[in-house]
This record gives sequence, structure tokens and C-alpha cells, in this order.
Amino acid sequence: MRVVPLLELRDFAVSLPAEPAPVRALRGLDLELLPGERLALVGESGSGKSTALLAIAGLLPDEAEITGGRRFPALGREPMPGRDLGLVLQDPFASLDPVLSVGEQIGEVLVAHRGARWAEARRAAVVLLGRVGIAEPEARVDDPPHRFSGGQRQRIAIAMAIAAGPRLLLADEPTSALDTVVQAQILDLLDGLVREQGTALLLVTHDLAVAGRIADRIAVLYAGRLVECGPAALLLRHPRHPYTRALLAIARALEAGTGGPLAAIPGTPPEPGAEPPGCAFAPRCPLAFARCAAEPPAWRGHARDGVACHRADP
Repeated sequence: MRVVPLLELRDFAVSLPAEPAPVRALRGLDLELLPGERLALVGESGSGKSTALLAIAGLLPDEAEITGGRRFPALGREPMPGRDLGLVLQDPFASLDPVLSVGEQIGEVLVAHRGARWAEARRAAVVLLGRVGIAEPEARVDDPPHRFSGGQRQRIAIAMAIAAGPRLLLADEPTSALDTVVQAQILDLLDGLVREQGTALLLVTHDLAVAGRIADRIAVLYAGRLVECGPAALLLRHPRHPYTRALLAIARALEAGTGGPLAAIPGTPPEPGAEPPGCAFAPRCPLAFARCAAEPPAWRGHARDGVACHRADP
């Protein structure tokens, strides 16, 4: 029996206001996320992955133009941010109020979305702080954010995001500002929490190694388009798109830590708003041929597994 998707995007596109003309940040995105599934959106800066996450959360500015389908079939309604959708941002300090204690900020979520009384919310905040690995949570619940380290603040932000028991957790580069050891701890924490609660996870990252550590499936974006999507283990073993292979080579070089020059993909992504007539990756692709520059590759596959490349097998 087919599982009803939690999130479904069909021909999903976003244009953002800019001068002299709006910028098409996302172009015809088809994606699907099942209840309890973990999906990573991967790509370089400017690929559209954070825009996709904010559009899914309904947090883009009113001036943004959104077309195509965005549905939550398993919910049967529009999601409520904070209750159905939890959000973890790259910079936890920016998402925490410096004036309020961390207990007050976690408690606010429970009061607003679960109808808890403040005394009950404070007790729940202590429990949540303990669940995300804050030592002595009873003693720390009334501390303001600046008394915690960067890794601890990210844990607190995660506690806020999961407080109301959301069906979907949206995490935008949640480990990029942390050192390697703390990064691994945060990924393990996220992995454990979503498994424990049966929460679906949409993780935005530029790092395929991070995606492979936590995701069931990986979707690769380039210049606002989906170029490859599939099961994480298979995609990392047998990437079909040249861009995915290039990202994977960088991730492996960084993991190997040879101490030589940093690995990089030659060239640069197209300027925001640029509309290349063919494949946007063609100017940087070692396998490009005449057709790549003239004709955009069609998507071969379906919303859960496929590739857009003239040379790739579906």
C-alpha cells in the first residue's frame, strides 16, 4: 500500500524580488517526503536549497512569487509553523532572544501551541534541555543564551524546534558554524530525536558527507534546479550526475585531510537570475558536449529517484 507523503512539491518555483528583474531562485522542483523520512537538500551556495526550505515553511517575504504545487497530504491541511513544522537555523544565536531565559523561550512554544500553563511549560523545558544534552538542566533553565557555548545554543534551538512535537523538522545548515566534534554530536542528536519521535527531517547542507551521515535520501540542487535525487547510500556509491560526482570528490578530499590545496569545482555557478539555454552546469562539466549547451536535460525518473543529465542513465 502506498504511503501518503507528508510533503509533496510539484513543478515548484520561486521568484524573488530584485533589480532590474526578479530572480528565479527555484525552477520546477518536484520532491516528495514521507512521514518519518530524512531528506537532505545538497548544493553550493546559491543553489536554491535554503530558499526551498523557507518556501516550504511559508517564511519567504510576501513579495516572493511562488508557483506550482506545495501540499501536505498526510496532514490534510496547511501546516502550523511551530506546531507542525519545527525550524532550526544555521546561527542559533540569531534565533534566540538575548533577553529571555532559554526556559522561557522553550516554554513559549508549549504555551502557544500546546496550551500548557507556564509552570508546566517550565518543567517540560527542563526535560527538553536534558534530552538535547544540556548538563544540569534544572540549574541552567533560567540562564540567558549568552551563558551557553555555540554548540549548546544549537542544542537549545533544537529543543525549541521539537518542543511541540512537529511532524516535520526543517534544519538549515545546523552544523556549519560548529567545529568537527560538535558537528558530529549535533548530527547524532538530530538523528536520534527524529527517530525517537518519528519526525520527518528536511536537512539543508552543502556537505555530502553530512548528508550521507543522517539522510535516507539526498536531493542535489544546482542553479535552482534538481539535478539528481535518490537513496543516500546508492547516490553516494554511484552518483549519476557530474555535479554530484564533483561534490562527492570534494567531500572525500576534505575527509581524507591530505593537507594539500583545497579541492574545488572549476568555474563558478551562473549569476542569480541567469537563464542558460542548456544545462546550467555545462560550462563547468568535464563531460559536456554540444547538446548540453543548447538543450536543458529532461528529468529521467520520478520525484523520489531520478537524474537530469544528457549522459546519465536513469
